[in-house]
Amino acid sequence: MNPLVAALIVFAVLMFLGMPIVFVMAFSSLSYCIAAGKLMFLMVVIEKMFRGMDSFVLLAIPMFIMCGEVMNRGGITRAIVRFSDLLIGRVRGGLAYVNTLASTFFAGITGSALSDIASLGSILIPSMEEQGFDKDFSCAVTAATAIQGPLIPPSIPAVLVASATGLSTGALFWGGAVPGVLIGLGAAAVIFVKGRFRAFPKRTEKIPLKEAVRVIVSSLLPLMTVVIILIGMNSGIFTPTEAAAVALAYALLITTLLYNRISLKEFYGMCQNVLIQTAVIYLIIAGATTFSYVLAIENVPARLSALLGAFSDSTALVLLLINVILLVWGMFMDTAPSILVLVPILYPVAAAAGINPVHFGVIVVTNLMIGMLTPPFGMALYTTQSVGKCAMVNLIREVLPFLIVDLVILVCISVFPDLVLGLPRMFGFI
Repeated sequence: MNPLVAALIVFAVLMFLGMPIVFVMAFSSLSYCIAAGKLMFLMVVIEKMFRGMDSFVLLAIPMFIMCGEVMNRGGITRAIVRFSDLLIGRVRGGLAYVNTLASTFFAGITGSALSDIASLGSILIPSMEEQGFDKDFSCAVTAATAIQGPLIPPSIPAVLVASATGLSTGALFWGGAVPGVLIGLGAAAVIFVKGRFRAFPKRTEKIPLKEAVRVIVSSLLPLMTVVIILIGMNSGIFTPTEAAAVALAYALLITTLLYNRISLKEFYGMCQNVLIQTAVIYLIIAGATTFSYVLAIENVPARLSALLGAFSDSTALVLLLINVILLVWGMFMDTAPSILVLVPILYPVAAAAGINPVHFGVIVVTNLMIGMLTPPFGMALYTTQSVGKCAMVNLIREVLPFLIVDLVILVCISVFPDLVLGLPRMFGFI
């Protein structure tokens, strides 16, 4: 049997059996070595695994994760929710809009959709239910708005794309800002339309002026995190990786000074959580690097480029094919391995078709975020189901309108590249 075919069969079978993706990729690479009779090749594979993890850019990932942990455990997440409620909580369907706005604010701090769902969902889903919202709709809003996180800077998937392609992390951060905000606005539009047909509740009581001032003061300092990150990167004071360290230090400082809610025992537990999450991501990177190397040996990127080369005269058609590939792939695989396996294959194809690299990178992240909302393996759906304790079938039904709007936004940013490239150009990244 052809070694590549054997590796792909093993990959498909293990995925179907539900094996963790890191082992799927590792065993697929091993099966390639055995089928090719190149057991000595395993030494090269091991070297590639460690080389894939050895990247300065990737150091930003554990720091952004830790920043989210500090914000959540320190009470800053609740402060952001209260601030959002102060701004928009009194309109009809207010808590649904609060959920959307809080996700937008939280996205500018952590860069992770799943951490958004876990932290905001645990607060807002019960609050929405208590106010009279349907549980399934509350869960759907939480899942649909959380995918802003990896688009609005900072963004962990953007860091992975930068690592896989060598692109500027800052350019990818700024490139995702407008699409991320558009997804938030799209979710707000869905809430508005649904509110015309459903009797959404609203907060009737006013917040006293003294309390409003306290809420504003306690939330503005945490929200300054994203301002510090972006101004620091744009001014050249620090790199995106260093920005993650500065953001973490700032989060710890304001949490200690304003909230003082993290004990040494809690901090130790937070460090454990961050280490586990980081180890999982780095293992995925190692496995994906190995599997990508196997594909490179078999000239899969070159073959795909040749296959799509027939359409290279039409940038729009290549972009359409790339979107379809990413959307379908994102239905079955998580974000990190998808980036690390597909980007090295599709990036040369996009470049040959004349697609701007930053435009391509943001399209990749947007597609994979939509994939998080798409059955059968949408991670945002499963995380929300776990947090909100809702039925998956009902959750998918409620998410569907948000998903349709997200696809429209994907078409818009694909057809109009300036939606992605405008801010990176403005700030001198491209």
